[in-house]
Amino acid sequence: MTIRFGVIGLRRGSSFVRVCRAATGATVTALYDIDAAAVETAAAEIGAQPFSHYEDFLNANIDAVVVASPLPFHAGQAAQALRAGKHVLSEVTACLDMDQARELVTASRKSSATYMMAENYRYMDEVELLKRLADDSRFGDIYYLEGEYLHDCKDLWFDHDGNLTWRGRGQLGVYCTHSLGPLLYITGERVETVSCVVVPGGKFIPDNHNPTMHLMQMVTDKGTVLRVRVDHVSPRPHQMAYYAVQGTQGAFESWRGHGDTSKTWLADEHEPSRVSGDGAQWHGTDRFAARYIPERIAAPPEASFGGHGTSEYWLLRDFLATVRGEMACPIDVHRAMDYTLPGIVALESALTNGTPVAVPDTRRF
Repeated sequence: MTIRFGVIGLRRGSSFVRVCRAATGATVTALYDIDAAAVETAAAEIGAQPFSHYEDFLNANIDAVVVASPLPFHAGQAAQALRAGKHVLSEVTACLDMDQARELVTASRKSSATYMMAENYRYMDEVELLKRLADDSRFGDIYYLEGEYLHDCKDLWFDHDGNLTWRGRGQLGVYCTHSLGPLLYITGERVETVSCVVVPGGKFIPDNHNPTMHLMQMVTDKGTVLRVRVDHVSPRPHQMAYYAVQGTQGAFESWRGHGDTSKTWLADEHEPSRVSGDGAQWHGTDRFAARYIPERIAAPPEASFGGHGTSEYWLLRDFLATVRGEMACPIDVHRAMDYTLPGIVALESALTNGTPVAVPDTRRF
């Protein structure tokens, strides 16, 4: 069964077109973009139909839609596709505000089609390794996790004419899913409350006062404490996939750059943790890969076509399996909201200097 995809948005969508070549059972047959000339050229290169009108695109001979447009359009385009009976694989974040959240949840409930959010960081090899180590109780009772996404994106704030892009205009909620999604995947929990403080904007672009940095502290439904830092403007080397795990029997920290590597300490096979003497030391994490994620090591070279390691390859495989009815959707509309809504309500918390705010559970909408 080959799923025929229509892809929305050439800039980000091009990586999906590439990864489709590595997947069995997927083909791109239609492209949509508001730049009619660009979509004509791109479609001709891959033998797809070009569209610059969304309704015509949805009426094309496609089974599923990849929403890779700018963030403000994600929820509306996904909801419209679901109402048209098309399966949806949507880029992050799922929505912009609570009104969009309600529209998307309603459309997904009423549709016979599948909705899945394409949170590719949740599919990174290191995250999958942490999930399997956690499921094997190697960390014991996990009670604290961290995630950070530090990426200087100021170059994307302006177009060629010097006008602000949707990124530069800001106020889109905290773009937290790359950091938060993997933490919730590892624990299987959802955030109940979020507290957020910000570093004020205007430090690098004087007339733009979008916050320089967001710092979110959250508590899950199981009482686990999470910390997420998001910063898209500070000048520094990238650190887009930092994670830390602390449990009663083990700990993990991602690499920090400059030759650093990810590291683990586990009570059941390493030195004891104590105040003096030969206490706990960090150990390399790579040695666990062969035991816990052997299929990731054996992934074909073309699995990296998406541009984020092999994450898009494994994500697409899960989406195809979901559409074929072989598995439950791993990031369905409610899980997508678990990843997204803390970043939306965090703005409310920031206005009160960090007062905790409850995160709605869309399963109760």
